[in-house]
Amino acid sequence: MSIGPVSGNGIAIVIPPGKVVFWSVLVQSSANQFIQLKDSLSNVVFTVQGASSSGGTPTQVGSGFFQADNSGNYTVLIGTNGGQRFSNVLWTQDIITRGASVFFGKYIFASEDSTDKDYNDSFFQLQWFENVG
Repeated sequence: MSIGPVSGNGIAIVIPPGKVVFWSVLVQSSANQFIQLKDSLSNVVFTVQGASSSGGTPTQVGSGFFQADNSGNYTVLIGTNGGQRFSNVLWTQDIITRGASVFFGKYIFASEDSTDKDYNDSFFQLQWFENVG
């Protein structure tokens, strides 16, 4: 079940410390979308900005990976125009387990930057495996 809609101005999440986290951002809007992740000390882990290549055409604007710090506490910012305006966001966390073992974790965020309430203007995901390699 999703959480929200909530403001994209500071969504608190927890990532298991030390995990290698893979992320990607897709946009479907002619408006310039803004996604930023900050660690517990407010250091920017990454910032992605971009708009669709043609109107509402799905366009990947960023991807990468980082290693989660020892606190595991992060803040997600999702909006438009360099963070001048924050979007409404639906989001969820999911894990894959077998018994008591967690094998995979993921956060998914979908944003709405206007009034049509389709929540498809930006799509941001963070995912990690319990074991890498």
